[in-house]
Amino acid sequence: MRVGITGASGFIGRAIVAALRARGDIPIAFARSAENSAGKSVQTGIETRPFDVGDANANPSAIEGLDAIVHLAGESVDGRWTEKKKRAIYDSRVKGTHNLIAALGKLDKRPCALVAASATGYYGDRRDEVLDETSAPGDDFLARVCVDWERETRAADALGIRQCSLRTGIVLGDGGAMSKLRPIFSLGAGGPIGSGRQWMPWIHIDDLVAMYLFALDRADIAGGIGAVAPDYASNARVMAALAGALGRPSFAVAPAFAMRLALGEFAGSILGGQLLMPRRASDLGFAWRHPTLEAAMADAVGRGSEQKAALHVFESHQHVESPTEEVFAFFSETRNLERMTPPGLKWRILSESSTMKLGTTVDYSLRAHGVPIRWRSLATEWLPAEGFTDVQVRGPYLWWKHAHRFEREGSGTLVRDRVEYALPLAPLGEIGRSLVRRDLESAFAFRRRVLGEIFPG
Repeated sequence: MRVGITGASGFIGRAIVAALRARGDIPIAFARSAENSAGKSVQTGIETRPFDVGDANANPSAIEGLDAIVHLAGESVDGRWTEKKKRAIYDSRVKGTHNLIAALGKLDKRPCALVAASATGYYGDRRDEVLDETSAPGDDFLARVCVDWERETRAADALGIRQCSLRTGIVLGDGGAMSKLRPIFSLGAGGPIGSGRQWMPWIHIDDLVAMYLFALDRADIAGGIGAVAPDYASNARVMAALAGALGRPSFAVAPAFAMRLALGEFAGSILGGQLLMPRRASDLGFAWRHPTLEAAMADAVGRGSEQKAALHVFESHQHVESPTEEVFAFFSETRNLERMTPPGLKWRILSESSTMKLGTTVDYSLRAHGVPIRWRSLATEWLPAEGFTDVQVRGPYLWWKHAHRFEREGSGTLVRDRVEYALPLAPLGEIGRSLVRRDLESAFAFRRRVLGEIFPG
């Protein structure tokens, strides 16, 4: 397959070029004439054609003979947003895509697919709202850019070209935002930005490249797709993972007011966030190589570094002599969660009781060692009669993921629990690791006793 690539000299573009070459495709880079004359190249041994998407009169013959196009070109959003900078951000994406579509419209033989970049900024700052590809867009500057950007990409439909926009979060790898943050964290001067509570959708560069190739190859993929990992991380957790991968602390908070003073309007995009579930990619069968943040960060930053933020695992299992469907149905009702929690924790559901399903959120309160805690969990996986997974959206942990599994075992059911968790304020938070472990052992021992009473035999 012959694939043309705009923005091929960038961090993501270079990785896509390498992946296409590795599997035997023929990547063709588009570059402005000025870049060519300056001696800039994407990689040696690949064809580079002069085609500037910023030029409304660009010669369409440069994009002839292609099977597909990957469109990545766009002005960086980093830095203070002056009116000139904002115009460059908007025009490079919206007008650039318009010019590309116009050039494609002049061809007699057009490529079959256009896979274009977009961003999770499409949704604006949505706090704890659970989002997916069907959610409405935001209304801030970046959201408006993304909406108009994707509108221009969809114009390819009228030309008979299948189109797709990958709404990408922060990319972990040797480039992009990580290359700017790494020197700060290497000095031990890194930490959360603002409150650190804002959601930060992320994806490893290997998975992002794989998703571009996935979208190129699948004729049934069109429209917007969340190009993020199925792991939901706050800014504090992302920063702690980076610090952990570098073997450094993550204490130096960058206050919100300082960010606004330094970066102006751009700070709003960093201090805001999106809790985005990649439902379409999951439904389409995309398989992530790096689905968990801490391991993904260690690989991206150090390519196999042994350093990583502390992620602990607790597991429990129990056989009950009841059918799997019956046990699963019991766990699916949120009102039953109180029955399986030790009374001393004073666990109470605050939200309306319901049946769990994908995207369900549950708010509750409890007391741990006399300390009142509010907790919100989100169901991120739902496999009827097989299991489900929920993660902490708000609560005391830096990260908490609880996978529930139900397996047929003889005439009954094997109930398996696996909890992954990270403590806040690493490495100081690790002081409380043994106490947390004892609490988990006690809570699950109580749960096993209760389940034995509910499902006797």
